[in-house]
Amino acid sequence: MNKVVAPKRARKIILLAFIFLAVGGLSVTISWWRADSLTIRKLPDFSAIQNVKMKKKVFFDFLRPIVQAENRKVKVKRQQMLAMRDKLDHGKMLTEPERAWLLQLADKYHVEMDDINDKHAWMLLRRRVDAVPFRLALAQAAIESSWGTSRFARQGLNLFGQWCFTPDCGIVPQKRRTGMTHEVATYASINESVASYIRSINRVQMYKSLRKLRHSIKKRGKPPTAVELAKGLVGYSQRGEEYVKKIRSIIRKNYDLMSGNLSVGNNRM
Repeated sequence: MNKVVAPKRARKIILLAFIFLAVGGLSVTISWWRADSLTIRKLPDFSAIQNVKMKKKVFFDFLRPIVQAENRKVKVKRQQMLAMRDKLDHGKMLTEPERAWLLQLADKYHVEMDDINDKHAWMLLRRRVDAVPFRLALAQAAIESSWGTSRFARQGLNLFGQWCFTPDCGIVPQKRRTGMTHEVATYASINESVASYIRSINRVQMYKSLRKLRHSIKKRGKPPTAVELAKGLVGYSQRGEEYVKKIRSIIRKNYDLMSGNLSVGNNRM
């Protein structure tokens, strides 16, 4: 008896077939390790797509499910974390595995937690263990990777221009200033690149204002939007406020396209 393909997986198979055809039959290595996610180890050749609108659509359709999958992982961890907080609030003890998991989570998000009831540590965890609006990630990826065509994107699967600081950790920029030691990080998959970006937004001190804004919006019972949170990315680029304006411009011009709601022939693109 043949197995029925799950709808989400079927949509992803169709998406990959579309990308395959759109970029001229480029081979993309895929491994299905979760029913609602996939691992991509090679970028399509976006430079081969001459039509600008088509290139945007393929880029967004390619990257969106990966961003959403990585966000889901963060949301699951957040739910588990808050369930433990609720347990503590009701006077119950955490099991040793729960305690170990929580301390490991705190360490991953650069939160000092010597006591599992540390109020400051919990405040930081609530702000840091959270999802990033997918449109924000898509807009930044478009800018930082030149729509998936930059050297760092093609050679290192780095879509967000993230740096690393140990020798041979990545690719040395050709125009690196004298005295600088950073390299542009390389990744084994696009998924890894996206996960690293989300971690960076969630734990690097420079984006503290973004996390604080996200938390305050959620406390008001509203979902944080990409346009709102772009304000907290002024330090992501040397361009400062101009960079924020660029992010917001890309989101506003491509809002529906980013969610896959428009076809290439739609005039609203």
